[in-house]
Amino acid sequence: MNEFLQDILPTTISLVITSLISVGIGIYLEKFKNRLAFIKYNILFQPLATSNQNEYWGNIDVFYNGIKTNHLNFMTIILENDSNKDYQDIYIDIWVDKKSFIKGQNGFYVDSGKTIPLEINHYNGLKEVLKENAQDIEKRKEDSNYVTPVKLQNDIEYFQTNSKFYLPVFNRKSEIKFNILAENDNAQQPNIGIDIKHKGLKLIQENDKYDKDKKLGIGMITYGLIIFVTTTILLSYYFPESLTPIIILGIIGFLNLVFGLLIYRIFQFIKNYLK
Repeated sequence: MNEFLQDILPTTISLVITSLISVGIGIYLEKFKNRLAFIKYNILFQPLATSNQNEYWGNIDVFYNGIKTNHLNFMTIILENDSNKDYQDIYIDIWVDKKSFIKGQNGFYVDSGKTIPLEINHYNGLKEVLKENAQDIEKRKEDSNYVTPVKLQNDIEYFQTNSKFYLPVFNRKSEIKFNILAENDNAQQPNIGIDIKHKGLKLIQENDKYDKDKKLGIGMITYGLIIFVTTTILLSYYFPESLTPIIILGIIGFLNLVFGLLIYRIFQFIKNYLK
């Protein structure tokens, strides 16, 4: 018996510690996952053209729809529903810095290619401002003393730097893309921001801390399992009589993780039910 305990005790202790660590990591990941659902995003920049005045190369002028511009940049925003839930009625806000102007935008679902529309109020407001701006241009042509109303100037500035999209549905593990064509007065890459409007959802940049924590937890469990299997094979080779207890303890360690997560989910269910 003493020899058996000496052979099996170190393995038992390591399995217990591994099980406790696995339970802790599992509970942490489950708690983190239940608190918020995460939408991962990435932004790709593609400069199209930049005006330049250079003694060696000469003058380079860039025009957009016949109007001279300093810099044009095509930006693609990719969003992924990195959760296990489907969501409905989501609003996406996109904006650029005050030195940049949105010249065009569109959005679509990657899997189906279906268009993502602008939010209805934003779309109607944009149409109205475009109409008022056209009338304003005609008035300035007719009257040299005419001054554009401050409200119209503010509205134009807002719609030049902001865009809003409406997602009827955003399924789990699916992707959407937004394309933004923007001009920048300083001939630099525009600064762009994005936000999501939905309870329980949070935008995170791809490969940020949450992504690293998730991969760390999965990696620890995976490598722990590899170490356990390797240790079991080595111990069974040198101590064949301890193979059965090692397998039993391994099963117990796995059940510790399963029951730990099960108990945590039960507590979470009761907590949410009593809210």
